Amino acid sequence: RAYVTCQGKGACNNVGAVRFVQEHMKVCEIIAKELDVPVENILGLAAAESQYGTGRIAREYNNYFSLQAPASFQSGRVHPKDSNKTWVAIFSSFSVCARSFAVKYGDAVRGKKDALAFSEALVVAGFNSGSHITGGTDNYARITAGIIIMVGRRIACPEK
Repeated sequence: RAYVTCQGKGACNNVGAVRFVQEHMKVCEIIAKELDVPVENILGLAAAESQYGTGRIAREYNNYFSLQAPASFQSGRVHPKDSNKTWVAIFSSFSVCARSFAVKYGDAVRGKKDALAFSEALVVAGFNSGSHITGGTDNYARITAGIIIMVGRRIACPEK
């Protein structure tokens, strides 16, 4: 498969982001194949939701896809900081979290190869409302698609 080269916007310069991509590539390839989407769609979503693995929910709870509880395969649940209304799922690993994402949102994104179409399908499925008024992120689909595209570039980066 020909990947996009690492030119433009310094895709390979962010060592932490490149390492995240390389570390989680194999798991995301399996999920992507099952859902008939490019690997960067799954990997890019995880990167967006977890800030390339640096976000607290990802670090402390292995929740790289911002999945709320209850969720398939969760090992527990916890209230995120400053919220006693929302529960986030706790997972034993990245791969278990990715599998849970596929169970809950797989049908919504199946076959959505374009980054923006994939991200828009997530909004329609209720993954994120796309509006801060309803607890989501304004322009969620466009922002997430941009991260997916950048992850596609980072796939081609040399090992870090």
